[in-house]
Amino acid sequence: MSNWAIVAAVAVLAVTIATIGYVRYRQNETSTLRNDADLAVRLRELAGKDAVRLAAVDEFETAVYERLFYTRAIGPRVRAAAWALLAAVLSTAGVLLLDGNTSTASVVAWAAAVVLAIAFGVAAVVFVVLAVYATLTTPRVSFDESYESAEADQE
Repeated sequence: MSNWAIVAAVAVLAVTIATIGYVRYRQNETSTLRNDADLAVRLRELAGKDAVRLAAVDEFETAVYERLFYTRAIGPRVRAAAWALLAAVLSTAGVLLLDGNTSTASVVAWAAAVVLAIAFGVAAVVFVVLAVYATLTTPRVSFDESYESAEADQE
């Protein structure tokens, strides 16, 4: 086994671990936001009629809703792109590993790996385009205008 093969194997392993870690982190973020939304509901109930506590709950809810924008609109597409990119890398590794073998099974596996590498590469590009499109077209949750109008009313 040559040094380049070892480096390629370590790189494929690193890409696999990084992709799984990224996707798992983003899934944990989703559950954290769900817990934060539940916490906001409970805090609003506990705040009662106190204006200061209600204002603090409003700030907390605003931060949660702004983070929910990414988690709900863009996050799934980015995670899908990460999975598709990982599959393309693994398929390409299979193509390179099986290249040059002459047995029938190896040639069939090589052809299947080529088809999968192309398909997953195209899927990764499609998911990246969908994520960019969602980023550009989905309206942002912003409360800046309401804060400005509230400040203008107070003056």
